[in-house]
Parts: sequence; structure tokens; C-alpha cells
Amino acid sequence: MKKFIKNQTAQYADALFAGIAASSGIRDMQLNPLSLTFPQKLEQEYSENYFNKSLNRIRLSLLLAIALFAVFGFLDAALAGDKKVFLWWIRYAFICPGVLAILLFSFTRHFREYMQCSIALSMIWVGFCVVQMILVAPPPASYSYYAGLILIFMYGYTFVGLRFVWASLAGWVIVVLYELASLLLIDAPVSVLINNNFFFICANIIGMFSCYSIEMSSRRDFYFSKLLEMEREKVQAANRELEARVQARTEQLLQANRDLEVEMQERKRAEKELIQVQKMEAIGTLAGGIAHDFNNILTAVVGYAELGLHKKLIEQGKTEYIFTQILNAGNRAKDLIKHILTFSRQRDEERMPVKLGSIIKEALKLICVGLPRHIHIQENIRAAADTVFADPTQVHQIIMNLCTNAAQAMKEKGGILEVALNEVHIDPASKEQYPDLAPGEYLKLTVGDTGDGIDPKVIDRIFDPFFTTKAPGEGTGMGLAVVHGIVKNYGGKILVSGESGKGTTFSVLLPRLEEQACDEANEKKGALPSGSEQILFVDDEDTAVDVVKEMLEEMGYSVVTMTNVLEALDLFNKNPDRFDLVITDKNMPNMTGFDFGREILRIKPDMPVILCTGYLDFGDTDNAKQYGFRDIIKKPLLMRDMAEAIRCVLDRSSAQ
Repeated sequence: MKKFIKNQTAQYADALFAGIAASSGIRDMQLNPLSLTFPQKLEQEYSENYFNKSLNRIRLSLLLAIALFAVFGFLDAALAGDKKVFLWWIRYAFICPGVLAILLFSFTRHFREYMQCSIALSMIWVGFCVVQMILVAPPPASYSYYAGLILIFMYGYTFVGLRFVWASLAGWVIVVLYELASLLLIDAPVSVLINNNFFFICANIIGMFSCYSIEMSSRRDFYFSKLLEMEREKVQAANRELEARVQARTEQLLQANRDLEVEMQERKRAEKELIQVQKMEAIGTLAGGIAHDFNNILTAVVGYAELGLHKKLIEQGKTEYIFTQILNAGNRAKDLIKHILTFSRQRDEERMPVKLGSIIKEALKLICVGLPRHIHIQENIRAAADTVFADPTQVHQIIMNLCTNAAQAMKEKGGILEVALNEVHIDPASKEQYPDLAPGEYLKLTVGDTGDGIDPKVIDRIFDPFFTTKAPGEGTGMGLAVVHGIVKNYGGKILVSGESGKGTTFSVLLPRLEEQACDEANEKKGALPSGSEQILFVDDEDTAVDVVKEMLEEMGYSVVTMTNVLEALDLFNKNPDRFDLVITDKNMPNMTGFDFGREILRIKPDMPVILCTGYLDFGDTDNAKQYGFRDIIKKPLLMRDMAEAIRCVLDRSSAQ
């Protein structure tokens, strides 16, 4: 903006200068036509300006004059014969030193005040000396020195920078000197004298006109520049006012931008909360089925446990079967909890390469739990390359939303819920079918149902926020809107097709990520890692303490278990070298596992500490690293998980 204003100012000033130049004359400039002087104040400014502009030119002119007079001394030897010595005295003892004196005087502070006077005197002095040379040189050689006077006029009137008044005064003095010398002292034919005098006077008059024109042009330029400066000051004042307005407006825009940023942050926060609410709505839809599946799991666990207690003698094979069933039921419960936590956890978006087929299978396991028996799932995953760059939780949410909507559409009559995954290639020829997608490789996720379908009148509104065809209390109307936003953010597209009475099909297209070949070796699990170290295990749950003690002792370790964290800290403080490893639960009364571990490390900084928890909250991993924990084990605690983690931590600790 400032650059634009300056450009406009310069253009305006140039136009103004042209207008002034076309209309201004001597009268407009208040210039004395004879002496060419401004009124007093303006004349002082002009003199100052003229001095600053012409000082270097004057010095150069004086230096050049000295050089020319010195060089032309060879003419004296060529033309004057015996008179050359006397001419050299005039040239080198009077002319050159006189001009040099004025040149040196130009470097003093007084030269500014006496510049015109001193230059005019130097012009008269040189003219007087040249007249002397004309008188000394024998004729006809004396006629050649006449050209020196013409050269003085050329210097004085045009080159050396004399003002009109001073130049005219010096010129006429030289004319008078020459006229007196020619009439009284020069012995030459009358015709030659008349011719020379006429030519000399005419040259002086022409020089005066030239000097007058040059000074008039200089003063006009100065006057125009003053007018232009005044107008520029006006323009600059307007410019400053305009800049102040622009600055004020800019501040308003910056404030509006800050307000907009705050509003966008609030909107993002609201969107996160809305997505989380929508997740919990989907979990709520499945809550009955989840409870049903959990009760089935507990039936197996409790039933087989009671069976083992009531039977006094159990065959070895039967015992192995009972414990295997209890373990399988526990693993089912563990997987179910993991799926629920993965889907319901609130966290920031984190994109990574993910296998879409794996997430579909994982989501369907959770959905299966809550589906009525009369709804059947058909899984049809055909895509061999199924990697996308996305947030796993958000992809999980897309599948959960579409599948729960399909299940709700069939909850009364039942039907088939079909989930398919295929590879799709979009090229320019298929742009009509997918106009919003760039050509390339895509994965097409299809979720279809055999429910009542969608009314064609509302099918164009189903992705609008808060629009729903469900009964009050059955949904917020945000599920499909959230799905649409996620898919669009990934550069994909969601399509819907269907009609009343014939079911509905949703198709989600996501850009496929090129997979890099990798060979994952299937590690064969052998015997459990074991050891003989001393371990302190702390957990406020008696059951957890008992079962972990049995597990660790089965692995060969010596174990001390505590259910009171303060007593455990006191025990460790009394003899910290007794233990090789400390394992602590995260959530305990009186002191958290994080605080307990920090105190342990304060007492013995190199003590390996492992955290175990039934729920890994957002930020727990970073906090564990910050506090110095070596590893984290998730509950339920399985023997192999514990054995491998403990052995790894102890081996690393002993290697340090």
C-alpha cells in the first residue's frame, strides 16, 4: 500500500511540474528581468542551491584553465621568437598562479560568500594578462593571442558558472581593456583593429545573451522545484493522512482476523466435542449388545470357575479344558475392551498409513456384539492393497457410523448388513461419475443394508448437520455429517444410493496409498522368559497381587507384593538394594503409580521401574518416559506379556 501511495505521489508531482513549466514566466517567478534576482528570501535559497550544485564544476573549470594556459606555452616559443621569455613570465608567473589562488580559495569557508566576485576578478585578471601578451608579442603573432580573449568569454559566460551580472561586468571590463590597448598601444592596420573590435564586442554581447539564457533556465528550474516541493509537501501531508487511515483500517482488519482465529479455534473445539459426542452416541447404540456379550464372557469365566470349585476330583484333561475356556473368555473380554477404548478415546487427529481391511474387521467385531440375531453381516474384502493415509480412529468412526445406521434401519424386520472393500481406478474417462475426485487409485468401502431405504425427497439432505429421520431421542443427526467431513478432509467422497423399500447403500472412496513390500517374519513363541531376580510388585487390588505373585514365581522370580503404596515405599527406602525391579499399578489410593515411581527413582536413580495399568490415558506414555519408567504393561496381565517385558527391562538395565 505504501509503495502504491509513493508511486501515485511521484506521478502527481511530475504532472504538476509539467503544468507549472507550461504556465510560469518571469512575472510569475517575481524575477528582476535585468539582474535576474528573486525576492530576498528566495534569492538566498537560490544562491545556496546554486553554490552547492556548481562548486565542483567551478573547481574543474579552474583546474582545466590552468592546464590549458600551461600547455599553450609552446605557442610562445613557436610564434613570439625572442619575446617568448617575457610571455612565459606572464603565463606562468601571473596567469597560472592567479587562477590557482582562486582554486585554492574555493576550498575555504569564505568562498561561499565571495564565489562570484572572486571568479569575476580571476576572469578580469586573466583578460588583463592576455591583453599584455597581445601587446608584447610581435605582429602578426600578436593577432593569435586575440583568440585567448574569446576563450575567456567562453569560459566566463558559459562554463565556469558566473552569474549574468558578474559575467557581464567582467566581460565589459575586458572589452574596455582591449579597446584602450588597441587604440593606444597596438600598432596595427585600422581595418584590422576595426574588424577585431567589432568581432570582440559582438562575441561579448553573444556571451551575455548565452549567460542570461543559462541563468534564466537555472532559476526557472529552481523556481519550479520550489513549487513542486511545496506541492509535494501538500501531497505528503495528504499521504500521511491516508497512511494513518490505512493503518487504522489495518488495525481493524488485524483485530477482525484475531477475532476470526479465536472463532475458528472455538469451532475446532466444538467440532472435536461434537465428534466425541457422536462416538459415544454410537457406543450407546451398541451398549445393549456389549452388555450382552460381556455377560456371555462372564458366564464362561464364572461358570467354569464354579465348576472347578464344586468338583473335588477333576481329571487332568478336564482341568486343562476348564482353564483354557476361562483364558479364552478373558481374551475375548480384553479384545472387546480394547475395541471400545480405541473407538471412544478422545485425542487429536494423527494420520498414518493404515490397513483399511484390518480396521474394518476390528470394527465389525465390535458391531457384531450389539447386533440383534436377525441381522446378519456379510463381509466381502477383496482389495489386496488396502493402505490409506488416515487417522485410524476416524476411519473406525466412519465404519461404525455407517454400520450402526444400517443396523438401525433393519432392527425391526432384520436383514443383511453387507460390508465390502474394493480397489477402484479413476481416470479421465470416469470423471463424469466422480467429478470431484482427482484421477488415481482409490479404495471403495461399501456399506449396504436391506432395510426400508431412504425417501428420495430427503436423500439430498442426509449429510446436513442435525438432519435426521430417526425418532426423537434416537440420534443427534450429526453422524453422517461427521462422516462426510472426515471423508472430504481426506480428499475422498461419500455417495449414497437407494430407494424406499429396497435398502440403502453408502459408498466411501478414499485415496489409496502405495504400499511398500515388507516381509514380516512370524516369530515362533517358545518357552516363557524367566529369571531369578528380586521383584517388588505394588497394587491395591488383593486379587491382582495374588495372581501376579503366582505368575512371577512360576517364572522363577522372587516376589514381594504390597497392597499399601506408602508401606511399600517405606520398605524400599529401608533397603533399596534388596530389589532388582519394581512394578507398580497406576491408580492407587494415597499415591499414584507415577508419584510412587518418581519417589523410587529419587531414592535409587538406576532402579528399573515398570508401570502397569488397566486404562492407558492420553499422555500417559509421555509422562512415563518423563518420570523414568522403563516400560508399560497393560492389564489384564498375561504371563507372556509380563515375562517378555520384565526380561527385556532387566537385561537392558544389567547391560548399562
